[in-house]
Amino acid sequence: MKRFILYSFLFIFLLSCSRQLELTPQDQISTDGFWKSSKDALLALNACYSSLQYGYNYAYDDGSSDNAYAQYPWESNATFISAGNIDPSRDAGYNSRYQSIRTLNYFLDNVDKAPLDDATKSRYIAEARAIRAFVYYQLAATFGPVPLLKNSYSDPLEAAVDPNSQEEVINFSIAELQDVADILPTTYAGGSGTETGRVTRGAAWAMLTRIQLHFQKWGDAVTSAQKVMGLGYELFRVGTVSAADMADDFSTLVDFANGDDKARFYKGLASYEQQFWAANEVSSKEIILASQAITNSSYEWGNGLNTLLPPSVLGGWSSITPTQSLVNSYWNRNGTPFTPVTPAVRASNFNDGSPNAAFFSEFKNRDTRLYASVLFPSVTWKRYSDGFTFSWKSGVNNNNSKTGYNFRKLVDPAYIATDWDGAQDFPIIRYAEILLAYAEAKNEVSGPDASVYSALNDIRDRAGMPPINQSIYNTKETLRTLIRNERRIELAGEGQRFFDIRRWGVAGAVMTTIFDLNNSRVQERTWDNKYLLMPYPQSAVDRNPKLATAQASKGY
Repeated sequence: MKRFILYSFLFIFLLSCSRQLELTPQDQISTDGFWKSSKDALLALNACYSSLQYGYNYAYDDGSSDNAYAQYPWESNATFISAGNIDPSRDAGYNSRYQSIRTLNYFLDNVDKAPLDDATKSRYIAEARAIRAFVYYQLAATFGPVPLLKNSYSDPLEAAVDPNSQEEVINFSIAELQDVADILPTTYAGGSGTETGRVTRGAAWAMLTRIQLHFQKWGDAVTSAQKVMGLGYELFRVGTVSAADMADDFSTLVDFANGDDKARFYKGLASYEQQFWAANEVSSKEIILASQAITNSSYEWGNGLNTLLPPSVLGGWSSITPTQSLVNSYWNRNGTPFTPVTPAVRASNFNDGSPNAAFFSEFKNRDTRLYASVLFPSVTWKRYSDGFTFSWKSGVNNNNSKTGYNFRKLVDPAYIATDWDGAQDFPIIRYAEILLAYAEAKNEVSGPDASVYSALNDIRDRAGMPPINQSIYNTKETLRTLIRNERRIELAGEGQRFFDIRRWGVAGAVMTTIFDLNNSRVQERTWDNKYLLMPYPQSAVDRNPKLATAQASKGY
């Protein structure tokens, strides 16, 4: 049975800290009557996991990139960010992350008061420090210089301090994770205080890998990734395919060489798609850090992607939809790059919903992950709704895609009855990311070698794709191009693309205006190099005027 860390403990924790309502100000947390038992410490630790809550919102980060279009500006800032309409009137996650930092600092400053044995206390502290380090990485990667607050505070003026440099904050995060990683267990047994889903040793080293990769600490990223790779994680693979797994007939899109080839395709499709389903969370060895969800909770604790991603005919809102650029990035099934037709030719072939045969040829013999990730005209999805065939026509509103595509990836067909009622976890870090990080960092350090090809081929094999052609991708430069594209399609929809295009220095080239299947403009997009970092929200600058100089230096 799946064990959840219920983030509602945050409410219980705050309520417990304000028992004497007549004596304690309502806007402050009091320690009177708290930290008296091991249960108090556990509730406080569980509150520290609030920063992982609603992890499915990372999908909106893809909507802030060239991977997707987030069409509803009232749902997120992604619509504004992708358009280049970025200013301090909007908060790209600054305030919420400092709320998490305050909770984490409060726990770390007070946990010594609780009656805990040394081993338990050490592990609790390690969990909180790891989460805090990860939150600070997200702050520094998004905003650049930020205040590095290491202790709790009651007066907001205590937090009105000069921002530390991005380098200082990142070095703090790295040092914290290095210090606590090996204190953490590799797994949790389950039960109160040891629920699966807590930060493990592998999660700490995986956080380090992501941070070091982001800031081009290539050698360190190789070492951290190897730590994770030695802890028993594996890519999720289905053992066999069932009739239900093969219900969608791809024979008109894929030229199968023989029965074995067909079986390999469907096994790859099922393995890639079903790793995100709740039914496989217990058996999967791929998930390293996840945002957990439960069902029967509607808009509170469920995974909202079952509502946000599908089209209206399946009860969805089409809130985040793939761009043509993302669709073009999926290579051919034989492992060669896909060459798309021009937008004008595609529009002529599509004929506003009355496509000819040439239109469908664009989707023939493509990377298996395209079929597992994207709904395009004519494709079926019988696992979700028997008899469903995806179609698209411009001008049809009411929660339908503006680009001509919808996401299939990250949607669990088991949860379609109620809005937002998905119990599937959202993978914040999974093993495939570590293999990609290792390959990228190792290639940057020393160029192609057997270990780099092995990491990449493991990912491709899981999807039923052929191994890399080493006679073509045999230099650091050619392999770099392949790795970056492999990372894009493998992690599509998971929120990594927003940071990748910035750390690679390609955002200005890829954040261009997007069009639909009719070659009609969907969103005008502009780019300014200051968008490499987001502005502090004006509310934060008002509270802490010492942010003003750093804000101006970023160009806002």
